[in-house]
Amino acid sequence: MLPEIMGYRRPDGRFGIRNHIAVIATMDNANPTVRRICSLVKGCVPFCPGFGRGEMNEDLALHNLLSINTALHPNVYGVIVVALEDQTAEYITGEIAKGGKPVVGFSIEDQGGTVEVAYRAAQAAIQMLHDAGRLRPEPMPWSEFVLGVECGGSDGSSGIVSNPVTGRLADRVIDAGGTNFRIGLVSLGARGPEIQDLRVFPMPGSQGPIKVKRIIQRTLDYAAEHNLDIMGANPAPDNIAGGLTTIEEKALGSIKKGGTKPLVEVLEEGERPTKKGFVIMDAPAPGVENLTAIVSGGCHAVIFSTGKGNCIGHPVAPVIKISGNPMTVKSMRDNIDVDVSGVINQGLTLDQATDIVQDKLADVCWGAMTSSDMLGEIETAASRLLRTL
Repeated sequence: MLPEIMGYRRPDGRFGIRNHIAVIATMDNANPTVRRICSLVKGCVPFCPGFGRGEMNEDLALHNLLSINTALHPNVYGVIVVALEDQTAEYITGEIAKGGKPVVGFSIEDQGGTVEVAYRAAQAAIQMLHDAGRLRPEPMPWSEFVLGVECGGSDGSSGIVSNPVTGRLADRVIDAGGTNFRIGLVSLGARGPEIQDLRVFPMPGSQGPIKVKRIIQRTLDYAAEHNLDIMGANPAPDNIAGGLTTIEEKALGSIKKGGTKPLVEVLEEGERPTKKGFVIMDAPAPGVENLTAIVSGGCHAVIFSTGKGNCIGHPVAPVIKISGNPMTVKSMRDNIDVDVSGVINQGLTLDQATDIVQDKLADVCWGAMTSSDMLGEIETAASRLLRTL
């Protein structure tokens, strides 16, 4: 049984496990100002995506979607928006305001330059923090919780320890009425036949399997257009160094982190789930892009399974690193939050290891920091699809 957790109720009815003030750069040239604001006022977190200028069509739509949905994330109390010019600042601020969150926008060109904007934004952030401090957390049902699952730097231990443990925890969240994101569909779609024939994705009476197959084919077609061999690019060099020899091994290990529940919904990159249960998102495989996408979709926290090691986190949602590799938890002890290597060398069962990760998740929901939070190793990146004009 999952332990009790607390959360902050938002105007849209969702709960958050954090009470951040998010400072959003709408474009790359506003990133330094956003970081300056966050360095001035503790309690602010930066969202600093690359690009944002000269984008068009799908790129512009995705860039704005990721920015707006991250600002509207339930872990965020209020938002400061910083843009180079007033048109973008007004648009993004207006979209966020529709979600009922406190938001203030600033234009560097129109409000005195970066130093003046940083000063004004810091004052606005201080007031928001005072207001946020008056909120009191209340019991949060697990049915309101959205768990993201991710893996990176996979090796032999990932498929037999940390990914199955992650999947078991995902099942527990869903059994309690919550939602589990299985992510990285684009890369997974090309990794193994068990994805393509959907034996692990039962979704009776819906368009889910058709949509998954369409996404897989879209990825394969895109690679073929650019003379790329997806199968030849996987496993990656660090996967091979970790003992993986075929793309099927990598896929069979990766699939385990999604748990065993039926698929209920398939999302495009950055979209929010509309159903509770096991959900997958067509998100990029690389960690920073992937976290940016699934957190914008509303994940309260992410379990990040790694064999060879990974260090990156996200500014809005805590990212919990777990590893079942005894060498990695020793060599990267400052970056791994949960050691489940006892499954390999100490007779720990997978269920016992899941209990350990569950306790860590509960601690994080109550406010405990992850390694990436403590070290400030957080980053965001919106995917790019087209050239800039």
